[in-house]
Amino acid sequence: MIDAGMHIGVRRFLVHPRMRPFIFTYKEDLALINLAKTVELWEKMFQELRTLIAAKKTILFLGTQPAAKKLLAQYGEELELPYMTQRWLGGTLTNFSTFRARLDHLKDLQAKASSPEFAKYTKKEQGQMVEEANEIKKKFDGLTRLSVLPDALFVFCGRKHRTAIMEAKRVGIPVFGIFGLDDNFEDATHCIVINDNAQSALALVIGEVRSLYQELRAIPSVTEKADVPATQAKEEK
Repeated sequence: MIDAGMHIGVRRFLVHPRMRPFIFTYKEDLALINLAKTVELWEKMFQELRTLIAAKKTILFLGTQPAAKKLLAQYGEELELPYMTQRWLGGTLTNFSTFRARLDHLKDLQAKASSPEFAKYTKKEQGQMVEEANEIKKKFDGLTRLSVLPDALFVFCGRKHRTAIMEAKRVGIPVFGIFGLDDNFEDATHCIVINDNAQSALALVIGEVRSLYQELRAIPSVTEKADVPATQAKEEK
């Protein structure tokens, strides 16, 4: 954790009052994070994530800061998870039906563009549809797998994504995430307090999430086990 720079905090004047219990010491004017407390939070958060992932619940991952965007997009695509690396779109959670309608419209435009009937439209109409589809895709890229309201929200940096956190609370969705000393950990249901500006620190967390998905996806769920025919179950024994 130290090698990843997780212990590096913020300047004294930036520390949120609620985060003082997570300070180990100050080095000159820089607050350093107590990693013993981080480990405690880490274990609690990942235990809850394990429960959600094992139950095949949908988790929306949000990280728009430069340190998180590339990593989140990479693993989001690899694991086929819903994620957002662009600016948070207000109403994504609190007005989900409208959000979903935009995604359905995108799919409709893409279907038209790939069908033989697309040639029936004028060049101008074709250009307008392609341009509109590209514009929607740019905003919603990573979210096309989000067909229902997510069961949880995971944010990389609570301070930068406060609007999303407030929306999640309004619709009753638990919030997980990575919070720095300039955040308020009480905004999250479960979080870990680390340096949320270091790519190496974020990579360590994202890598752990990835490992958790890979591990649990290899284990059949209770429902899947119940669906195995009795004869097949006997043969396996």
